[in-house]
Amino acid sequence: MFKKPIVSYHDLSNLTQILTNSKGTMDRDHQGQQVMSLRLSKVLRDIGVTRQMVVRRRRTFLMKEKMITVVDNIKNNILFKYFVFGSQSEGTTTLGMQSDIDMLRCVDDISVILDWREWKPAKMCFLVIKNDLSPPQHCCLQLLKRDCPLPEGLDNVPAIWDVEAAMDGRVLLKNTWMDDLWKQEFGVLFRKQGPSRSTVDYFDYIFAFSFSGQVLECNFLFTRPKPGHWPRPEILAKARECKLFIVPQGHAESDQSKLEWRFSTSLIERLLMFDLNILQTQVYTFLKILRKTFFKPLVGDRLSTFHIKTALLFTLETHPPEIWQEHNLMKCAKYCLKTLQRWFKLRHCPHYTISGVDLFVGKVRKWEFPFLSAKLSDMIDNIMDYVTQIEMDQIGERIGDICRTFSTRYQNTLATVSYCVDEGIISLFGMYRRSTFAMKDICSTRNILLNVREIRYESDICAELQHAEKWLYQYLASMIVSRCHRLNQPIPPDIYRVYEASIDPDLTSGRLKLASMMYCSGQYEMAELMLAYTEGLMHADVWQWCPCMGRADHEQTETFLQNVHTSPLLELIKRHVACSVLFNPLEICCVPGLLVYEMYRTIRPEDFHHRRRKVDEWMGLVVIDSKPFMFYLQYLTFRQLGKEERKLDAKYKLLNYICVESRGCGHIDTALHVLGHCYELENWYDMALALYRKSLELFPHNNAAIWHIVRLLQQS
Repeated sequence: MFKKPIVSYHDLSNLTQILTNSKGTMDRDHQGQQVMSLRLSKVLRDIGVTRQMVVRRRRTFLMKEKMITVVDNIKNNILFKYFVFGSQSEGTTTLGMQSDIDMLRCVDDISVILDWREWKPAKMCFLVIKNDLSPPQHCCLQLLKRDCPLPEGLDNVPAIWDVEAAMDGRVLLKNTWMDDLWKQEFGVLFRKQGPSRSTVDYFDYIFAFSFSGQVLECNFLFTRPKPGHWPRPEILAKARECKLFIVPQGHAESDQSKLEWRFSTSLIERLLMFDLNILQTQVYTFLKILRKTFFKPLVGDRLSTFHIKTALLFTLETHPPEIWQEHNLMKCAKYCLKTLQRWFKLRHCPHYTISGVDLFVGKVRKWEFPFLSAKLSDMIDNIMDYVTQIEMDQIGERIGDICRTFSTRYQNTLATVSYCVDEGIISLFGMYRRSTFAMKDICSTRNILLNVREIRYESDICAELQHAEKWLYQYLASMIVSRCHRLNQPIPPDIYRVYEASIDPDLTSGRLKLASMMYCSGQYEMAELMLAYTEGLMHADVWQWCPCMGRADHEQTETFLQNVHTSPLLELIKRHVACSVLFNPLEICCVPGLLVYEMYRTIRPEDFHHRRRKVDEWMGLVVIDSKPFMFYLQYLTFRQLGKEERKLDAKYKLLNYICVESRGCGHIDTALHVLGHCYELENWYDMALALYRKSLELFPHNNAAIWHIVRLLQQS
């Protein structure tokens, strides 16, 4: 018997129309999303997420980690290795994100072993204690004897090692063993979050041990089934060679978390991130912006960048490579969000490289899962609405093409490169800065130079190390001459060869130190010539750079920024950067007398209270910006030579610098002091006193102006 169809022809015709309309809507949505993807990709390029800027950031921070490794190993005579992980070295950040620097310090001189057979004499050694009861990704570290492969007893442990005896008698190292030292060193500035320690907002620091053993759970990336297109076989081969780290963090749900240490595969993760193409890098950066804009206000950093990175890595692995195209940027971001949403529904977030780990443990609370899952669902369904709400880097306004003045791609590129240049100079200057602050003597400085020379021939940053040496030669020459003056000995004839080796690490500092030595040695004609030559090198687009915290940075001109974009770092520093001039007490006889007061700026009890340990070490030195120091030396030199007009001309240049050119940046207090001294020498005591008082008004604490005010009041 023929049955009446359940759906009539009329119903089918309506259904066909509905499907046709739906298809048109889906097509329009798809086309709209592609247009939005292209527009978002352009916006991300405009705010600095380009292949060129990613490479620039990576190059800057990889050089930084190598320079710090060299400097610290020479300083401590211990084999340390430094790594910069996270946003800065990956290049997955923007100016608006204001990402911090994540630094890991690894002690290579300490041996961490899995088996007693790996024990070696004379080295500090820890045995990894891990069993079926150990939390995933975690272990304990048992201290062993140095002279024989036996456990160390509690009574024989040096005080520096913060240890605890377990129930079975094993002496285990606490993961808080460095915290007391940090607290003593930095006081209230010390902060702890997870395995990282910090004393300033922009810098997170992890102290770790390296580990070459094979831990089964850390082989997860290599043993689990994968589609095969990503990670690429050659990247996996390199990943197998990467060392593991053991970082100081216990399991969130363990009752013995202070005795536990966590395995870290940061090197493998960085290797994977370095393999991303620019579209994948843009997707990840965009996801981080979404997290910071919409999720951080809700749950803080407990839903972290690492969760986002893990979602990206799994999405890369499980989705075909052909989808990662510019017109699919939104779709790719949604795939990653769906991966994260699936984990919220499961209430479990796997680790990409380590088995058995739930990255939500200790981070996301149970009652937050439904809420976060709903938030993600809404974001996935209405992704374009969320994008238009992003204030960071003005992304919402840029993508909505709202009529406002934005920084251009070119301006953002220059700003990004400028940041990288600043970090590069800090890295190169670090060896000299540490030696000066620590007041290394002549013998120690010579040994440092010998060590650097040995290292640089085998280093892939040979040119950078050679450049950094020049500041050390500057310091060495100044110390040698100062000692000769102090002991009333003649200056060695070959000292000028040392000065010659230090003449151009930057445009001015080496030449000004030489001119200062000549002035203090009574070689006024030679000082005049050197100062004239230095002034001739100065141009309108020189950037005065200072290594000290607590002082406003000098502005960079448009032309300087263009040079930043087109010139190699070392060439840029030599031709366009004027570093501040530093003197410590070992160079005191090469410093004009008035500047010696700068070494004793911490006078009153409240000055000590306002002086931060480590951060304000420079306050025990003479630090003066290059231009005011040049004009001041010219004034003193012309005064000795009896050249009145040129002396007054130098004073007016110094006055113009302070009132107009400096804009109150840099060490304006010291510039005011040297101008005040010029007026003192001309018996204009009221004017000098006004300048010293102005300096004290700008910087009420740790200011040598107090000495100058007292001097003048005693004379009146």
